Amino acid sequence: MAGILAVIVLAGAACGGGGDEDIGGGVEAGPGARDAPGEAAEDTATGEGGGEAQVLDLQLPPVAARIIKNANLSLEVKDGAFDERFQQATLLAARHGGFVASSRTSGRDRRSGTLVLRVPAADFEAVLGELKGLGTITSESISGEDVTAQFVDLEARLRNWEAQEQVLLGLMAKAQTIQESITVQRTLQDVQLAIEEIRGQLRVLDDQTAMSTVTLVISEPGVGTAPPSDGGLPSVSEAWNLALEGFLAVVATVVVSLGYVLPLVLLGGAALYGYRRLRPRPRPAPML
Repeated sequence: MAGILAVIVLAGAACGGGGDEDIGGGVEAGPGARDAPGEAAEDTATGEGGGEAQVLDLQLPPVAARIIKNANLSLEVKDGAFDERFQQATLLAARHGGFVASSRTSGRDRRSGTLVLRVPAADFEAVLGELKGLGTITSESISGEDVTAQFVDLEARLRNWEAQEQVLLGLMAKAQTIQESITVQRTLQDVQLAIEEIRGQLRVLDDQTAMSTVTLVISEPGVGTAPPSDGGLPSVSEAWNLALEGFLAVVATVVVSLGYVLPLVLLGGAALYGYRRLRPRPRPAPML
C-alpha cells in the first residue's frame, strides 16, 4: 500500500512539472531552440561588434477577448402592425444565423409580445440596428461582460487536469495488484470528474460569448404606456381611485365567494333537515 501511495505522489509531481512540458510541446528548449524564431537574434548576440548577447523579448500570443453581449429593446409599432413586425423580427434573427429562444404574445385589441433572440456575437450590432428600424424605440439598454480571464483560467486548469489524467492512466497500466489498481482508479475518477466540470463551464461560456442575447418587446400604442413610478406619494385623486378600486375588488371577491359557498350551505341545510325528518324516533320505555 505504501508503494502505491508513493506512486500517486510521484504522479502528482509529474503532473505539476508537466505544465511547462505541455506548453513547450514536450521538447526541451536548449540554447539553439531559443534563437530559432529568427536568425537576426543570433546575429545580434554574436555580431561583429563582439558585444554582449541581448536577451530576447519572448511574449505570449495575445488572447482573443471573450465578451458576453446582451441587449433589451422595447419598440412601439402602429395599430395593426404588430403581427407583421413580430414576424419580421423572427426572420431577421434567422437571416443573421440566429434563432428565437422564446416568444410570448398577449392582448386582443392592443397586441404586445416579447421575443428572446440569440444571434451571433459578430452580428450583434447589425441585428440591433435593424431591429430598431421596426418601430419607435421606447427603451433600450445594452450590456457587455468581459469573461476573458475566466476562459484563460479554466483552460489552464483543464490542461493541468488532463496532464494528471494521462499520468494516472499510465500508472493504471503499470499497476501490479488489485489494491494498487483500485487506489489509482479512485484518484483517476476524481480527476476525470474535475475535467468534465471544467469542460461544462467552458461550453457554457463559449455559448454565451459566441451567441449574444437580444430581448425585444414589441407593443401597439396604448399597451404598457404608464410612466414608471418615481417612488413618491400618490396625489389625493390617485389615492381615492386606488381606495375605490380596492373596495370594488373586495366586494367582487365576496360576491364570487358567496356564489361558491351559498349552494353548499343550502344543500347542507336540506340534507340536515331531511335527516332529522326521516330518522326513526326512539320509543319511550314501558312503564313498570
